[in-house]
Amino acid sequence: MLDIKHTICPSCSVGCGLNIVSKDGAVVGTYPYKRHPINEGKNCLNGRNSILQFDNQIENPSIVKNGELEESDYETVFKLIKDQLASIDASELAIICSGNSTNEELDRIKEFADGFGCEKIGFYGYNFPNFAVDVASYDDIAGAKTILAIGDIYRENPLLARRIVLSKENGACLINLDDVEKSITSLNADEFIQFDGHLGDKIDAVKGKLDENSIIIANKVCCKDDFALLESLAGENGAKLLPVFNAPNMKGAMNKLDSWDVEEVKNIIGDSKVLIVVKDNPFEYLSKDDIKGKAFIVNISNEDNAFAKISDVILPGKSWGEKAGTFTNCEGLEQSFDISAEIENDNLGEVEILDELA
Repeated sequence: MLDIKHTICPSCSVGCGLNIVSKDGAVVGTYPYKRHPINEGKNCLNGRNSILQFDNQIENPSIVKNGELEESDYETVFKLIKDQLASIDASELAIICSGNSTNEELDRIKEFADGFGCEKIGFYGYNFPNFAVDVASYDDIAGAKTILAIGDIYRENPLLARRIVLSKENGACLINLDDVEKSITSLNADEFIQFDGHLGDKIDAVKGKLDENSIIIANKVCCKDDFALLESLAGENGAKLLPVFNAPNMKGAMNKLDSWDVEEVKNIIGDSKVLIVVKDNPFEYLSKDDIKGKAFIVNISNEDNAFAKISDVILPGKSWGEKAGTFTNCEGLEQSFDISAEIENDNLGEVEILDELA
């Protein structure tokens, strides 16, 4: 018998509704959430493929030896971690979080860090800094006369791109800025401007084309200085700004923790003896040499990937479908969701893991 449960898509920060289809305790597919106000009964390929994360998972607490995972048990792994924590002071611990954790999990991780006295807690923000500016809403896209898109919105965030398409049908002009030669968004833009590495003087080319009826949508920035340029561009012209992130709760993480760039993450790892990484894969933005041998690595994730192979211990935690909680999407809307995949295992959730370590 098929079981269908509602959840929030984990593939980006747009916050689409998604249904998970299970049969006999196994996830077998997805189905669009017909009544969800953001995606209105549609899911993109990224959302439909989100269930692939249920495949190739680490199922048990493990100790990593010579790049191989050896299954262990919670008692043994917890003791190894506690022994390491007992041997250092607060300044020698670093915690890397991500926008893949729920708001409730991030609160608990922050409580754990505060209890230990750890100040080096944050996440890699993919060059988006912490910012205070009010963000635009999705409804603002519909009323825009000019839309400036930074990055390939059509490919990476199709359900947001759908709103751009509808706005273009109402007469809006789409300008695309990107550091690639060609993309789906550039091919659908009224004007495409390619930049080399950084926005720089390309900003001047669009300044006179924006006003209070414009919106800037960015799903990538090359550095924090480039984001500052976009903030200034929006402020000078009265345009609205909508940053779009690649993780479902990155806006929630920004509301609670420091957003680091690559160099900051490297320095923090280099200055630490114990590194706790929660639901993140640093190999997406760092090299093996940046991480291996720098600290004792506690990896709280069930992803069986290259980063797992250089960790010291692994606590699987629970996959996104096994959780209940809230995500804050890129327009600032906090959405709650319940457990959508009843998977039989004895894994502890992140909150339970941090409770035990505390």
